[in-house]
Amino acid sequence: MQNSTQTLIRIFKAFVFWAVFQLLFFSGGFSFLFPMLPSWGIAIVMGSVIIAGTMLTTWVFLKFDELTWRDLGMLPNRSSWLKLIVSLLVGILFFGSFYVVYYLFTPITIMPVEGKNLLTSFILILLVFLALGTMEEIAFRGYFLKKLASAIGIRSAIYITSIAFGFYHGLSFESVSGPAIWGLYYGVLAYWTKGLAIPIGFHVGVNVIQGIFSEKTKWIEGIWMFDFVDKSSPFTIDQVTIALQLLLLVGGVLLVEYYLRVVQPKQKNLD
Repeated sequence: MQNSTQTLIRIFKAFVFWAVFQLLFFSGGFSFLFPMLPSWGIAIVMGSVIIAGTMLTTWVFLKFDELTWRDLGMLPNRSSWLKLIVSLLVGILFFGSFYVVYYLFTPITIMPVEGKNLLTSFILILLVFLALGTMEEIAFRGYFLKKLASAIGIRSAIYITSIAFGFYHGLSFESVSGPAIWGLYYGVLAYWTKGLAIPIGFHVGVNVIQGIFSEKTKWIEGIWMFDFVDKSSPFTIDQVTIALQLLLLVGGVLLVEYYLRVVQPKQKNLD
């Protein structure tokens, strides 16, 4: 009975933490106080304020908890920045390979967005998604993930937080077939690397390449954009999209299982 009660308390704490983050998110990080800011400025302000609020919330929860900052992988060290930068580049290349597939096998082409300074645009895109990506990783792969895992196990926690991450992007099938699948990778990376630097970097890299190619225009205009062309191609965009989503889903599930069955036991032996 005591173990069941403790499990329920842990689950309750995890979802209360998630609810606090949702309240912070729906407040827009109080960016409404700055109505003259462009959308990219709102994103940076919102992300920064919510990062601070989520970190403060984490601190409060940890004051009354058995977990620590180290348990959450939220104690940076000398290599944290290097890990973040390398994983950011990997994220850009990884997701960029998807766009190569679309370009080669579907009837689309790439066109420049007029009037864009490449360096300025890239810096702004990077800042926007550093703020937003860090915000999301702290919220979903920090206390929420680790507290849930302490109650129901790592596998279930990764899947549940990934689904929550998907629906946080919208109540639609696209949210489950897109962000929720990516959540599997971010969750595994958080455990595999025992920290948030690499999942943050990888997440930001994925978003940056999307931003560069005008797939995140809610926050900022891209440098290039896709357009349809009249050419013969072996596949349609929908066919390639479904294939890539299935590939990602299978890869995510296999990665979770590989971590739990192979990597985690080795990590425990080393510890």
